[in-house]
Amino acid sequence: MLLSLLSKRTLNADSRDAYGFTVRPQYLDTFKEFDSIYKKEEEERATKWRSFLEQQEELVRLNSSIKKPDDAEVTEENTNHVLESTQKEGDVLSDKKPTEDNNNNNNNNQTENVPEKVVSEAAKPAKKHALQNWTDVRTSLNTMEDMMCHRVNNPQKHVQEEGVGPSTEESTTDDEKPNPVFPWKELESLVRGGVPRELRGEVWQAFVGVKARRVERYYQNLLEIGEAGNKQLHDQIKSNPERLGEKGDKAAVPEKCKKQIEKDLPRTFPGHPALNEEGRDSLRRLLLAYARHNPDVGYCQAMNFFAAMLLLMMPEENAFWTLVGMIDDYFDGYFTTDMIESQVDQLVFEDLMRERYPKLVNHFNMLGVEMGWICGPWFLSIFVNMIPWESVLRVWDVILFEGNRAMLLRTALALMELYGPDLCTTRDAGDAITSMQSLVSSTFDSSNLVVTACISFSYVTEDTLQQLREKHRPDVIAAVEERKRGDAIRKDPKGLATKLYSFKHEPKPLVRQPSMKQGLTNDNTNLNTAPKPDDSLNIAAMTTEVDSLPDFQDQVVWLKAQLCSMLDDKRSATIRAEELEIALMEMAKEDNRRELTAKIEHMEREVNELHQLLADKKEQEKKMLEVLMRVEQEQKVAEDARKSAEQDAAAQRYLVNVLERKYEEAVYTLAQMEKRVVMAESTLEATMQYNSGQVKAVQPTGLIRPESNTAGRRPGILSFGLGWRDRNKAKAVGESKSSTEVSDATKAASETNGYQEPEK
Repeated sequence: MLLSLLSKRTLNADSRDAYGFTVRPQYLDTFKEFDSIYKKEEEERATKWRSFLEQQEELVRLNSSIKKPDDAEVTEENTNHVLESTQKEGDVLSDKKPTEDNNNNNNNNQTENVPEKVVSEAAKPAKKHALQNWTDVRTSLNTMEDMMCHRVNNPQKHVQEEGVGPSTEESTTDDEKPNPVFPWKELESLVRGGVPRELRGEVWQAFVGVKARRVERYYQNLLEIGEAGNKQLHDQIKSNPERLGEKGDKAAVPEKCKKQIEKDLPRTFPGHPALNEEGRDSLRRLLLAYARHNPDVGYCQAMNFFAAMLLLMMPEENAFWTLVGMIDDYFDGYFTTDMIESQVDQLVFEDLMRERYPKLVNHFNMLGVEMGWICGPWFLSIFVNMIPWESVLRVWDVILFEGNRAMLLRTALALMELYGPDLCTTRDAGDAITSMQSLVSSTFDSSNLVVTACISFSYVTEDTLQQLREKHRPDVIAAVEERKRGDAIRKDPKGLATKLYSFKHEPKPLVRQPSMKQGLTNDNTNLNTAPKPDDSLNIAAMTTEVDSLPDFQDQVVWLKAQLCSMLDDKRSATIRAEELEIALMEMAKEDNRRELTAKIEHMEREVNELHQLLADKKEQEKKMLEVLMRVEQEQKVAEDARKSAEQDAAAQRYLVNVLERKYEEAVYTLAQMEKRVVMAESTLEATMQYNSGQVKAVQPTGLIRPESNTAGRRPGILSFGLGWRDRNKAKAVGESKSSTEVSDATKAASETNGYQEPEK
């Protein structure tokens, strides 16, 4: 089981799914959306399966405690059956010495479990991840495995009811009876819901019944035939074809098969971490062993994917017997040289499509698309590499459980149900096939696919399919036989040369042929009367030519074979031409490197020019920003200067107003003082007059001297006061003139600056 050797870190890579497969880049986002859904579904189904298996274990314990005698008889019968098969196997596969068989078995197990290099005995126990050849399923699956082994041992008694497990009908000679109380309905529901990842490998083995199919030492002996070329062992295997299923020479695998296997090994899941050198060696051994086991099939392309997927789920020998059960039983006739059953299923699928989707089939016919082109790859690959891996494994769960191919056709019908409306809009064959491939590759909703297949198409049962297969199988076999006859005629060099000669030298061979045949039957009596093909030919040459010509019936058969061959070649050529056309269109669209390179270079030049223009624009913008910043700074400076000038002018106006108020106050004060001076002078004059009148009255008249002019010579106080007043008046008049001039100058200055102080 190669998946167990991988680390969780490898499996949890961004571009890989839970099984280690790489997700296509165009579907990576869709896968991430469904990844969380897958994890939830995995947890749910793991819980359901765990509960189911626990119930089965409990029932087994109860049955073992109640029916010990019956179980003992069944165990004895099984033991006798195993001993009988072992005895037959020993008669067939015995070598010269029994001890050599055991030694070879041990040596073979060791060589398959370790790489091809010398390993010391001390290092062998330390290898923990060596591949195992065979392991039994867990005990909780034993009941299920026994029921499926009964289906393998008694295929003629196995009658299914709507795809459910085997019925209890069996003949009186059959002593082996299935469990009548086994919950087939519940198991069917669980299988349709999906098998848990950890159980899938073992459950698949139980479904296929590898325990009943396995023959001890058979796989190892098939490997020994190829490795050692033991001719005596090959003769012993060939002597008992009834048990081992021999149909021919098992030792001689055709060289063509070996070369094809070696070519397909690197193509099998490239880049998968589990398929390293050791994994590819295991895959090579498995494919070669099956080619020796079933020479009629040998090796067919797509078997490498089946075997690799089984190796990821289970050990090597378990994978071999599971592959044997699938190809020899479930898909019997699918991978033979003629592929009869595959062609029959394609015709059956076309009938089902005509019944369910007549418009879609008519649309395909109008486009020239045959149903085999669509469903053929699906059936031969069992949807591997066609749909996402989660959906592939879910479909395989149901196929292996039911033990037939009904689910294969139901899944194909479900895909048509999901994507049929989109296909009806296509306009040509290439568009239809390409669209179908693209749509199918994006089917990540595995639950929806399985539910649609199992519920919507539940009427497609194995019995219905068998009736349709019986209807189409004779036509397919007849066509294959006719094709074989045509191939045999073409491969016969003498017959081919004769027919080429007859077509070259006889213009009308079909008209002359009966007379020639009649002449030959009458002892050549009428030989000379036969028409001559050429006048230059003599009688001896004519006799030789007539002897070499085929008769009428053989020529008609050959012509029919030639016509069928030419039609097949034309069909294959048409298909190939369409495929090449599609590939050419895809290459022209997706991989035209020169044109894309030129476009990229031109776009790079344009981008560089745009980058340069953008840089120039940025530089100009930078310079403009610098200029704008300087202008803004100058504007700020001018604004600051203007504000400062306005502040200074306002301060000057304020000072002028203050001075004007002070001047007015001074003038008012001076006027008051003048009034006081005038009053003082008046008072003084009045006082002086009063005083002078008193003096005159007191002074005697005789003392008064007329000639005395003292009063005229002595200045009085009044004269001084009047003079001071006159001087002050003159000064006041001068100051008023000067203040008037100052005020006029101030008003003129204010008017010049554009501002005028409002009057107070």
